[in-house]
Amino acid sequence: MKRFVLLALALAAGSAGAQTPVRVDPAAAPACDAASVECAAAQFFFCAASHDAAACAALGLADAPKLVETPQPVEFLVERVGTIDAKDITDDLKHLSWFKAGYLLVEAQARRCPANGSCADEEWDDWQIYLRPDAGRLQIVYWRGDSEPDQPPDIPENFRASVPTPAE
Repeated sequence: MKRFVLLALALAAGSAGAQTPVRVDPAAAPACDAASVECAAAQFFFCAASHDAAACAALGLADAPKLVETPQPVEFLVERVGTIDAKDITDDLKHLSWFKAGYLLVEAQARRCPANGSCADEEWDDWQIYLRPDAGRLQIVYWRGDSEPDQPPDIPENFRASVPTPAE
């Protein structure tokens, strides 16, 4: 219960504009309101910190983000949250399943921490987390972070080489 109260206070401070990092322990899943952006971020970083397959699956993720190699604590800060509007979806973005009107874009910073001690000397990584509102919860539909290897871009159908038909 004490961890829940501390997490709730840190999340409330973060949403009030204070830049207080939230520490996520890989052994203790955050217990918070699944409809809040701060909770979705805490659950996402718990998934990344713990490599807990069930926690990741509950968020809609097939795999844990590659923030840490083995379970270890992390800290994160939510810097900015925005809602994607229809006007934001340009021709080069409309084919992306995770960039839709009404989805939320969370821009955050995260850093790895030693198991026992401060992570004040650790470097921050930039993260983007895309959330889809779904029946009172926020589902994670995509993420991108400095720690993640870049994925090759999708090639639009009209730019793909056609496969020649074999001559008979």
